[in-house]
Amino acid sequence: MKKIFALFFLLSLLSWSSFAQSELEKPKENRASKTSTLHSFDVSYLLGSGEAEDLDLVVSEGGKNYLLIIAIDKYKHWKSLANAVKDARDLKAVLKEKYGFIDENIFEYLNEEASPENVRDAFESLKAKATPQDNLLIYYSGHGSYDPSFDLGYWIPSNGRLGGNATSTYIPNDHIRNYIKGLDAFRHIFLVADACFSGSLFASEAGKRGGAEEEAKESLKSRWGLSSGNLEEVSDGEKGKNSPFATALINYLKSNLKDRLRASEVIEYVKGQVTANTQQTPIGSNLTGVGHEGGNFIFMLTGEAEAVDKKKK
Repeated sequence: MKKIFALFFLLSLLSWSSFAQSELEKPKENRASKTSTLHSFDVSYLLGSGEAEDLDLVVSEGGKNYLLIIAIDKYKHWKSLANAVKDARDLKAVLKEKYGFIDENIFEYLNEEASPENVRDAFESLKAKATPQDNLLIYYSGHGSYDPSFDLGYWIPSNGRLGGNATSTYIPNDHIRNYIKGLDAFRHIFLVADACFSGSLFASEAGKRGGAEEEAKESLKSRWGLSSGNLEEVSDGEKGKNSPFATALINYLKSNLKDRLRASEVIEYVKGQVTANTQQTPIGSNLTGVGHEGGNFIFMLTGEAEAVDKKKK
């Protein structure tokens, strides 16, 4: 019995020795792959809070800037405007020149193109294209209307009618807010409206009174709005020039030297300039009920945007 046990033990040693030798003779890359599989643990919790936040910002800043322009000078039934289309084009020019917006990500609807159907189609196209790293600036310039009996505001398309049942041909502000709410994939959205009664875009009384508080978490989603006035008529400006509101907005973006300019800073500057020089009272704040999470839309100068993109790659 002892001899049998000794023989079994000897055979076991020989088998283990053979196995160990075969493992040593395997190519190093095969052995290394087994080791990496065994130790592929998530160690992100080991990062300090500063490192994790920096990583989050780099990832979130790698998206595209989209621009949706809706601008109308020529109306079939309403009085034509002088500068709405010029304002939109001048804003587009500075965004392309200084802030990295490119033609392939710009949706532009001017005059008769700015129908309710085309506006809806534009939002549907944007929803299909959006990723969690992308940003969207919406700019509307044209006539606006307000129905105090229902507390409803409207954008007026080029074929918008006058008289009874005319509101059925308009674009309700509630629709615009719902479209924005549906664009949940976008990281930041900034809605800018230069129109009479555009303050009706802000659904809450807090929004109508409020200012643009500084919010630093750029990696969180944001939904901001800026209107050229409250529930009041606003100026279109002298023909061939920009409206007072567009003048303040465009000049500030042109003169900005900050690599990273927050929407809240733009809002405060434009509100101050327009209020000081006109009878208008612009409103700017985060939009409630459409997905705002405490972030801030960032205008990044072209050089800074390129540096972030390079770092990401």
